Amino acid sequence: MKRYCILLICILIFKNTYSQLNLVPNPSFEDTLYCPFGLTQIDAAIGWSSYRNSPDYYNGCNITNSVTVPNSNFGYQFANSGFAYSGVATYYKFNSPSGNNYREYLGAMLSVPLQVGTKYYFSFYAVLAERNTGFSSNNLGLRFFVNSYSLSNPAPLDNFSHLKFDSLLIDSINWQRISGSFVADSIYQYVSIGNFYNYLNTDTIIVTPFATAAYFFIDDICVTTDSLYNETWTGLNNIEQREVNVWPNPVQDYVQFKSEKIIQEIIISDSRGSVLDRQTLNSRDEKIDLSGLANGIYFVTFRSKEGFTHRKLVKN
Repeated sequence: MKRYCILLICILIFKNTYSQLNLVPNPSFEDTLYCPFGLTQIDAAIGWSSYRNSPDYYNGCNITNSVTVPNSNFGYQFANSGFAYSGVATYYKFNSPSGNNYREYLGAMLSVPLQVGTKYYFSFYAVLAERNTGFSSNNLGLRFFVNSYSLSNPAPLDNFSHLKFDSLLIDSINWQRISGSFVADSIYQYVSIGNFYNYLNTDTIIVTPFATAAYFFIDDICVTTDSLYNETWTGLNNIEQREVNVWPNPVQDYVQFKSEKIIQEIIISDSRGSVLDRQTLNSRDEKIDLSGLANGIYFVTFRSKEGFTHRKLVKN
């Protein structure tokens, strides 16, 4: 009887642990094989690769090129959590050189295959890129596959996905959570993100002038058997605002900060999002010299191993 009780407890513990598990490897794109130095390098994010055309990878490890975080060639955007995210083109305008049905998918192998008859809950975060695109499109979604795909063997564009966002997502500031659920009808082993619908089945809207494409940043992907876990999981947690105090504000020459976490880096940006300076630190308490900056509005980003926090400063 005692052995039976112990076995039952172990089974229940395993079942609860499994139900809490996010089946997506590297779901926030934080783990890297190398620091990306240009577009089309989704393979730099451990576990991820191209399932169609050339999805992109952005990481704050790089400070000077087009795929840094937060100031990339497609927009000034902090990650939903952590320091990294991916990006996919979901639409190109009619008769563009890339073709009416150009799509980009990124994909990964799940840590455990889906089981037929089991209900799964899934979600991811997306935000519209603000630069060099101009369109927004609907149908950004998630799809499971039995087989893997690649740049040379692309996943199909056949107007089907297990999750799609029907509305036109036009917010280029705030991350939008997209979620759904289904009962698995096959032993799916792979997950992919993109727009799986062709030109005739995709709605678009022009957001900015000279529009050429629709492009979204993607972060924090979750697949799980636990509905509550799917609702509350948000990837890496950002530093809470109360954990970093900054004074004085407005500031003249120097600003002081005090943090509950060890700050590893300070990033100073102007009101347009251009990075003006980065300083590597290892401190909870430091004075920052802003005497070389003209009067105006600036943003100071504090990075610790737990995440980012941001402060708006007025210099006069």
